[in-house]
Amino acid sequence: MYFVYILRCTDDSLYTGITTDPVRRFREHAGEAPNGAKFTHSHPPMSVEALWSCGDRSTASKLEYAIKKLPRAKKLRLIADETAFAELIGDEAAELYARAELPDLTQGA
Repeated sequence: MYFVYILRCTDDSLYTGITTDPVRRFREHAGEAPNGAKFTHSHPPMSVEALWSCGDRSTASKLEYAIKKLPRAKKLRLIADETAFAELIGDEAAELYARAELPDLTQGA
């Protein structure tokens, strides 16, 4: 299973990515493990704001791309309003992705 996530960084910027393990990937971005994204080296993440699951990497990459194209205001709406997904990303896409429960980032910390 793949996940698409939106992180909120310490400077209030948003970062979107994909992973198979949201907790591991957050720790990488936070500098607790190697392999964090270049962006998050200078914009450390504070929290996972939204998370969607899907079946394969190709499908996850398509959602990641669609979210990255959105202006900030629409990303914030997508985070705050689960019902806005179909409108912002598309009705057909809404059938491919499920909003996932946010991970407990205190595990093993």
